[in-house]
Order: sequence, then structure tokens, then C-alpha cells
Amino acid sequence: MATQHKQTAYLLGGIIAALAVWGIYLAIGSYLSLGGGTRPMDIRRALVVLACMGGFLLFWGALLWNRARIQKRDDEDY
Repeated sequence: MATQHKQTAYLLGGIIAALAVWGIYLAIGSYLSLGGGTRPMDIRRALVVLACMGGFLLFWGALLWNRARIQKRDDEDY
């Protein structure tokens, strides 16, 4: 059971890291704005993207933490 927990932790860590890298990639793209019709190099767009990705990761992390806390409490009851 411990190896399954370890594998799950590695998988979740990899997913979180991939989402963070993807958010940084999107923020760089929104900052550079290589498409036409918008001003390039506007830091506000990048900050909005990073804030949204950070908020999502924080919310998801809080849900995972709460789930682990509840499961731990349920295991102690039995």
C-alpha cells in the first residue's frame, strides 16, 4: 500500500508541475503577443494568466489536502 501511495504522490506532483509549466508557457505567450492587433510586451496579461493558474492549483491543492485529511481521520476510526 505504501508503494501505491508513493506512486500516486509522484503522479500528482508530475501533473501539478506540468500544469505550472503550461501556465508559464501561456503567460509568456500572452506577454509576447506575437499575433497582430494587440500591444506586445504587456505584463498585465501574463499576470492574469499566472494568477488564474496559481488560483486553480491552490484550489486543487486545498481539495486534495482536505481529502487526505478526511481519509486519514476515517482510517483512524476503524
